[in-house]
Amino acid sequence: MRDILILTPWFPNQPDGWPARFISDSALALAELGHRVRVGVLRGYAPSTTSRLVAAEHRGTVAVDRFEGIESIRLRRYPTLPGGLLRGLTNRSLDAAVARIAKDFISERRPDVLLVHTEGLAPGVMPLVRREGLPVAVVLHGQNTNTAYLSAGGQAERFREALSAVDRLVIVGDPLRGYAERLAGRSDHVQTVWNGVHAPARMRARPQPDNAPVELISVANLQEGKGVDLLLSALARLRSDRADHWRLRIIGDGPQRDALQVQATDAGLSDRVQFLGVRTNAEVFDELAQADVFVLPSYREAFGLAYLEAMSTGLLTVGVEGEGPSQFIEHGATGLLVAPRSVESIVETLGPVLSEPRHKWRAIAAAGAEHVRTHCTWQAHAAKLTAMMERAIAGRAP
Repeated sequence: MRDILILTPWFPNQPDGWPARFISDSALALAELGHRVRVGVLRGYAPSTTSRLVAAEHRGTVAVDRFEGIESIRLRRYPTLPGGLLRGLTNRSLDAAVARIAKDFISERRPDVLLVHTEGLAPGVMPLVRREGLPVAVVLHGQNTNTAYLSAGGQAERFREALSAVDRLVIVGDPLRGYAERLAGRSDHVQTVWNGVHAPARMRARPQPDNAPVELISVANLQEGKGVDLLLSALARLRSDRADHWRLRIIGDGPQRDALQVQATDAGLSDRVQFLGVRTNAEVFDELAQADVFVLPSYREAFGLAYLEAMSTGLLTVGVEGEGPSQFIEHGATGLLVAPRSVESIVETLGPVLSEPRHKWRAIAAAGAEHVRTHCTWQAHAAKLTAMMERAIAGRAP
């Protein structure tokens, strides 16, 4: 058993809430292995005049008593401005807040290891880590595509100094390796540890007779890179080719939602495409259990937890070659893969699914569910994360 201190800017307000339930699931899985787990959550606040512009992950408060198994959860807020205004000031306030909350936890009980989520928190905690001689691992969950954020005001040097000094730099999927190495300026301490999934008790039951419209579903933050626009373009082409025995539900919200709804209407798909907005995790699984095919041609996907959840429910799951889901989807065996940014590839892949006999892809879906339920659980994640931390601790031993 180890004493683990987790620092993170993302954490759900409720166990079944949004955003970033994968952070709490990871922490709870570590606790279930017998570790003592404490969590410090860093969130920004802004003047009341700009609070409506604050990112959703900074809103609300954490129901700390509902996360049974985690010993302690503390929320600390720091001054911030929306849209990266005065980045230097925000960085200083964030660094100070990270250092304070870490120091408070350490003064009460010294942890065996620090587990820090996101590159943004690393610079603030590293001076304290050096003084205390504590092992530290930083987890990267995705690639920040905001080049202005990564390069402005000495950000690149700030991240390189911190991330090059950590004991382990953990990535949730191999597609992040190049990004992690560029941020840190080294590669020998980079290690992949997948996230996991809670396999649902309720799985998709094959309809009898199996001749209803194929139920497609996508779950995503509706932003550039997720490929929902590509999917709608492909479905418009398939419908014109008379592969029209389908319906699509889209779960999620984001800056592209309005444009996607307009695209669906303009393409004559409004009678087949339904935008459901944000749903809780339990509601997502309810929707998955009523679907047949999960398809999300995201071409910026470090890992892809939504794909695992769909596969575990028994859906045929379609991801993108070379992206995170290609680590656990074997094309034609446990799921299907399409070429990145290719409407033509989506058309060629979905066409047979929508128009030909279903027994073949139903078998692929069943194989995918078995694979995920055996190899991609949160328990497996916690075991691999523990092994990584043990190596980091051993590397600090005198």
